[in-house]
Amino acid sequence: MNSFLQYPQYDKYFLIAFLFLLLTSIFYFSKISEEKKNKIYLTLFYLTILVFTFWSLFLSLAQYLVWKNHYFSKYLLPPYQKIDYYLSYAYFHFWRDFIFRLIGVLIIIILMNFLNFVFRRDIFYDDEKILVPYLSLFFRFPYNALFLAIGFFILFLLITIKTLAINIWTSDVQILHKRESFRQYWFYLALILFLLQPFILSNYEFLKYTP
Repeated sequence: MNSFLQYPQYDKYFLIAFLFLLLTSIFYFSKISEEKKNKIYLTLFYLTILVFTFWSLFLSLAQYLVWKNHYFSKYLLPPYQKIDYYLSYAYFHFWRDFIFRLIGVLIIIILMNFLNFVFRRDIFYDDEKILVPYLSLFFRFPYNALFLAIGFFILFLLITIKTLAINIWTSDVQILHKRESFRQYWFYLALILFLLQPFILSNYEFLKYTP
């Protein structure tokens, strides 16, 4: 329990991510059309990035004001020090994690498109194309790789089992072209790993590493 309560001090976006995950769950379980849900997911995706950006800006500005109004730390700001020192401090503490989350999202999008190219068909549903990158934004880098790896492993397992079963038990190739997906489980996986995040990162130091 202590790990869960102390974790927001380590992850500055944890509480914001929790609120957006809760908001996403409301629409995920609501009885509205898939098309409307996808538009909502996409809107929440961009809104989350915007809120993360403003939160980083707020923390950076708050840190500047604290230093400016403190007798000792004011000497860490111009004209006593170059602005580079403050910018480096702000990046390391308030921007680095967010930037690497965005890089992780970009890698996931590229990987999903690469998999479509390898399989020569679209193996992801429209909601997956939004939800998978969006949900990965809630995890620190490289912890988000765990979310992606587990989901893709289960997806490939389903495809492999299906292919083997068809080759062994039937000659109906049309079944092989039926799309298999992990779409109904991405949200549940994200929820489980999100709640486990404070405990896992507290016990496995290598997952705390951010370049």
